[in-house]
Amino acid sequence: MSASWQATSARGGDIIESIANDPDGTLVASDFDGTLAPIVDDPGAAHIDPAALAAFARVAGLVGQAALVTGRGLDSVRELGRLDDTPGLERLVVKAQYGVETWDAATGEVTRPPLPPQIGQAEQRVADLLEQLGAEGIDVTGVGLEDKGRALGVHTRQTHDPDGLLARLREPVAAIADDLGLHVEPGRMVWELRATPGTKAQALDALLTAHNSRVAIMIGDDLADITAFDRLHELAAADGLQVAAVASSSAGEQPVVEQHADVVCAGPGGVAEWLNAVADAIEARRGR
Repeated sequence: MSASWQATSARGGDIIESIANDPDGTLVASDFDGTLAPIVDDPGAAHIDPAALAAFARVAGLVGQAALVTGRGLDSVRELGRLDDTPGLERLVVKAQYGVETWDAATGEVTRPPLPPQIGQAEQRVADLLEQLGAEGIDVTGVGLEDKGRALGVHTRQTHDPDGLLARLREPVAAIADDLGLHVEPGRMVWELRATPGTKAQALDALLTAHNSRVAIMIGDDLADITAFDRLHELAAADGLQVAAVASSSAGEQPVVEQHADVVCAGPGGVAEWLNAVADAIEARRGR
C-alpha cells in the first residue's frame, strides 16, 4: 500500500494478487475525467495526466483487456487522452457516451448511431432559461453548456455559487429534459441531459461478455461510476468473479463514491501509483 492509495475492503486488499495470478483473464476499465485526467473548471480543457497515462498503458500491455468507460464523446476522449498514438494501448476498447459509442483500437472499428436532434434543442432551451433567470436578477455568470453530441452538460463549477446554482437549476433543467425525452444524470457540479439512458454498468457488462473476463476492475470517481461498482459486486457474489471497485478521490468531491469502493486513490496521481503496483506484481510473477 502507499500514501496515495489504500485498500478499504478485503477485496481491495486481495485484488492485486488476483490480477497477478490471472493477468490474461483480467479486464481493467477506467473512467477518464477525475481518474486519468484531473478535474478542471472547463471540461474542454481537460488533458490526461502523463503519469496516469503511462501507468494505464503499462497495465494495458500486461492484461487481457483494458478499456475506458466514459460519459464523454468518443472523439473528445480519443483526442484529450492521446489514445491513438500511445504505445501499450493498441488493444484498447473505448465505451464512450456510456457505451453508445465504441472504438476498438485493435481493429480501428468505430460504432455509433446518428446524433439525436434533441441535444441542440436542449442547448437552446437551457440558454433561454439562463437568460430568463438573469433577467430575474439571478447571477448565472459562469454556467457552462457543453455539447457532447449525445448529451448536454450544464456546468456550474465556474459560477460564484456552484452548489446553489446546481440546486436552483435542477427542476427547470429536468423539465426541459422531460419535455424533450432526455434522461438527466447528476455529476460533479453538472446536470447532464442524455439522449440515451444507458449506464456504465451496462457498458461494463458488454465488455465482460465480449472478453470472458475472470477478474475485473473499474476505476471511477463520479456518481455515474457507482452503477459499475455495484455491478461488479453483484457479479462477484453471483458468479465468483474476482473484482475491485477503485475510486479516485479528488479534493473530497463526491465522497459517496468512496463508500462503494474497495480501493481509494488520491486522484489521478494515486490511480497511477495503484496501476503501477498492479504492473509491478504482474511482472514480478512473470519473473521479469
